[in-house]
Amino acid sequence: MIKLTEEQIKLAEQLLITVMKKETIVEYKELGDRISPPIHHRQVPRNIGVISELCYELGLPFLSAKVVTKGLNVAGQGFYKLYTEYFPDAKKLTPNEVFSEELKKIRECNEWYKLADFLQIDIDLPRPTSKNDVPPSIRILPMSSREKFPEMSIENVQRNFFLGKLINNREGLYYFRKTGMNASEGSLVLFQFDNFIIASANLQSIIKYDSPIEGQYYGAYKFDINTVKIFQPITIVEINKIDGSLTRFSQSKQEIDVLYWPEIDDLIKRKQMTLMAEELPVKESPKLKEGAKKQALVNAYERDYKARQQCIDHYGCHCSVCGFDFAKFYGDEFEGKIHVHHLKALSEINDEYEVDPINDLRPFCPNCHLAIHSNVGGKPYSIKELKEKINRIRSLV
Repeated sequence: MIKLTEEQIKLAEQLLITVMKKETIVEYKELGDRISPPIHHRQVPRNIGVISELCYELGLPFLSAKVVTKGLNVAGQGFYKLYTEYFPDAKKLTPNEVFSEELKKIRECNEWYKLADFLQIDIDLPRPTSKNDVPPSIRILPMSSREKFPEMSIENVQRNFFLGKLINNREGLYYFRKTGMNASEGSLVLFQFDNFIIASANLQSIIKYDSPIEGQYYGAYKFDINTVKIFQPITIVEINKIDGSLTRFSQSKQEIDVLYWPEIDDLIKRKQMTLMAEELPVKESPKLKEGAKKQALVNAYERDYKARQQCIDHYGCHCSVCGFDFAKFYGDEFEGKIHVHHLKALSEINDEYEVDPINDLRPFCPNCHLAIHSNVGGKPYSIKELKEKINRIRSLV
């Protein structure tokens, strides 16, 4: 196995940092300046060539493809020469074609930790614990909001379709009209609705029909109903921070690099919503009386994503009663976890009511949210009343 010099190890570390930060390319001079002490840009090509030879021995792509000539934005002639020495068949391709193909391999590779481990470089690179944990692909499936879900809010689609119809009525079948996406069994599918990612599920199979179902559907995606998840809507900005190649959602079936699976999985976990008993949809309580229907209506307003987010943006992500902050107590991965409470009296709620995120909503921790709805007689406590109770208890301690 090739042994690198101290200088080459420093260059390898900087190249691995570009992988971690998802930098597509880096210029020779810039790479030479990043290490300490810096080296002249003319010394960089020879050293990174040795790094690529080590990559070959470890079964990894040629990492030196990321280093380009200033103004040309392609790897130097030395890269093509070295690559064709190891892969003679590549001479059938142009230098630019080899360069582009190797950059793609670098992006798709999720085993860069092997190089870091071999060189004893401490860097936070993805480490799949099991190959079974990583989906074969990550696909974004656009949903037709105008045709299939006319005038339905994100929250209604999440509760009524994904947690209702898809699981209970269709047993995981999601119909499509013409051609389905070309995805493998086990692929993670992210559902795009109204320019947000609102749900996910693992694909089991793709079914094609000889004659159209309901006169219009020529096939269906079969999803594992045990993997269906809904979460706070994910924006393109959040996706772009993970995979910089995606700058907007479209009506085509987009794909996210599997290399970014750990980050996508972490984002979904952070965005997942927890339902309280009082937040169950009306259909799950068929004997609800008028007051309870209004409570369900209030909860529907509370769950409106835009209203919820505006409330949190204004008041902050901590409890308005006791000040509890999930991220400060449990860690950064709990950032954004909070309930939102509706202040408006039930008697004032009607079909024409439009929620005011600043005046009608407040962020609450689960304990205070439960406590404020626990007043005898049904009318919730006020924030002032609940704070007074907490202060009295604290004064006795």
